[in-house]
Amino acid sequence: MPRINPTRFQTIFALAALLFVAAAAVPTPARAQVVAVVNGEPITVLDVAERLKLHRGSGKNTSKKEVLEELIEYKLKLQVAQRAGITLTDSEVDRAYAGIAARSGRTLEQFEQALRQGGIDPNRLKARVKADLAWQKYIQANPANVIVRDADLVAAMQQRGETLSMRSTQYTMQQVIFVVRRNAPVNVKQARLKEAESLRSRITSCSQVQEFAHEYKEVVVKPPLRRFSSDLSPALQKLLETLPDGRMTPPEVTVNGIEIVAICDRKEVPADVSANRELRNELLGQRVQSYEKTILDKMRQTSIIRYVGEP
Repeated sequence: MPRINPTRFQTIFALAALLFVAAAAVPTPARAQVVAVVNGEPITVLDVAERLKLHRGSGKNTSKKEVLEELIEYKLKLQVAQRAGITLTDSEVDRAYAGIAARSGRTLEQFEQALRQGGIDPNRLKARVKADLAWQKYIQANPANVIVRDADLVAAMQQRGETLSMRSTQYTMQQVIFVVRRNAPVNVKQARLKEAESLRSRITSCSQVQEFAHEYKEVVVKPPLRRFSSDLSPALQKLLETLPDGRMTPPEVTVNGIEIVAICDRKEVPADVSANRELRNELLGQRVQSYEKTILDKMRQTSIIRYVGEP
C-alpha cells in the first residue's frame, strides 16, 4: 500500500507555526457570512479569512478567490471519502492534531492559545487535518489507481536518457550480532569487539557460522537473507566487491551491539529497477496528483457548488 503525501502534515504544521511570529495586531474576526455552499455545506467569510492568514503567514501572496477554491476542494475531498465509506475516529484526528502541536514544541493548550492569538480557530485547523486524513485513507484504499510498475520505471529512465544497467549482483548474507548493553563499560565493549574479530577470522564458509558463533556467549545468528547490490550503500558495495565468498565483514558497532556479516555467495541477476526508490516516489507523486485531479474534476461536475457572495 503506497504512502501518500508524506509531507502534508508538515506543511500544515509549518503554516500554523508561522502564525506565531505574525504581526501582533489581530484584526476583528470576519462575520460568519456564507460565501459558498458545497453540496449543502457552507463556507464562510471567516473560513476564507483564517485560511488566508495561514497562507500569508507562510509568505504566499494568495488571493481570496484562490483560497475559496482551496476550501471548496477540501470540502469535496472530505465528501468523496465519506461517500466511499471512509470513517475517522475522533481519536485518529486528535492524535494527528496533537502531533502538530508536539512538533511545535508546545503543549496542546499552548498550541491552541497561539492559534487563537493569530486569529485562527483551532477547530478549523482540526477540520483541515480531518480532511487530509480522510483523503489519504481514500487514496490508500484504491492503490491500483496510483501503482508504479517496473515497466513504468524503465520507460521513465529511457525517456530521460539514463543508462539502464540490466545486470546486478545478488548477495546471500548471514548476520551475526554480539549483544552489548548500551550502558556497558568501555572494557566490555572492547572485549566483545575482540570476540567478533576472533569469529570473523575463523569463518571461511557460511556453513560454519552457526557452529562457531555458538561458542560465544550472547550471540544472535540471523537467518540468511538476499540483498541486491543496488540496495546497499556505495561504501558497502565497494567492500563486498573485494570480500571473498565465505568471509565476514569487519565488526561494526550498532544500536543492537556489534555486528558482522558473512557473505555466503553472490550471483549476477537482471537488475532490479524497482530499487530506484527516488524515481519511483517521483512517479508515484505524479500519479497521485493526476488521480486526485481526475476525482475532483468529476466531483465538481456532479456537485452543487453555489457561490453566494464575495469571499
